[in-house]
Amino acid sequence: MFSKIKHAFTALGGIALIALTLTGCSAEKEVLYFQNLTPEATISQAVAEPIKIQPGDEIMVYVSTSDPETAARLSLMAGAGRPQMIEGVGVQVQNNTTVLPYTVNKQGNISIPIIGSVHVAGLTRQQISEAVEERILNAHLVKDNTVNVTVQFANLSFSAIGEVAKPGKYSISKDDMTVLEALSAAGDLSIYGRRDKVWVLREQPDGTRKAYQIDMRGTDFLSSPAYYVQQNDIIYVEPNSVRSGQSTLNENTFKSVGFWTSLASLAITIATFAITLSR
Repeated sequence: MFSKIKHAFTALGGIALIALTLTGCSAEKEVLYFQNLTPEATISQAVAEPIKIQPGDEIMVYVSTSDPETAARLSLMAGAGRPQMIEGVGVQVQNNTTVLPYTVNKQGNISIPIIGSVHVAGLTRQQISEAVEERILNAHLVKDNTVNVTVQFANLSFSAIGEVAKPGKYSISKDDMTVLEALSAAGDLSIYGRRDKVWVLREQPDGTRKAYQIDMRGTDFLSSPAYYVQQNDIIYVEPNSVRSGQSTLNENTFKSVGFWTSLASLAITIATFAITLSR
């Protein structure tokens, strides 16, 4: 009798070990990135295109000229000449200034002091810089080769939601930010995130959104149009079956027919095993 029980448990242990091994292999395939990557492999990727400004975006426009006064007049500033109470001294006028961002209106324009409205929607930072510089020169405010215009992003951002470590809204500081960098900023995918179901919902000029699906288990997504992040992108990581199962494990589970059917099946299996051992 003892020998039968011993052999039965040994067999069960072997089956359990095989099951665990197969489960481990399967899990590894679900969580690893770049599974087709080999040492010194050459991987093609999408060509980075500069971000184009859209209505509602905010940009910083810095103007530098040989005449500081003219440069100041061409900048959108706040705080100049603002009185401030200083203890022991009294009211003092402060000369500190803060350059403010320009908000692109619905028509795609910004209004710059002195030179007026400039159309920037659909343009890159470099193109906006050149357009503003040309307007300044055409207004004969400065001499040729004495003006420099720099444009930077002020409020461009993307959102990361779903199975990431730190869901939230994050800033875009450069034109060639990749989806890998974006997910890194959000703390990477959680262990429950599906590497094969990462969605990028991209805003279109007509107000709709286009959906891109990324499978990060391989390297093909590096050539996807969604590889480089655009302003207002929503990156959504789907949960795997384990996480989905956790979300449905509530009091309703115990009221479902499927739950009790599974429980009955398990009880029958245990009973059958017990009977086999007793023979």
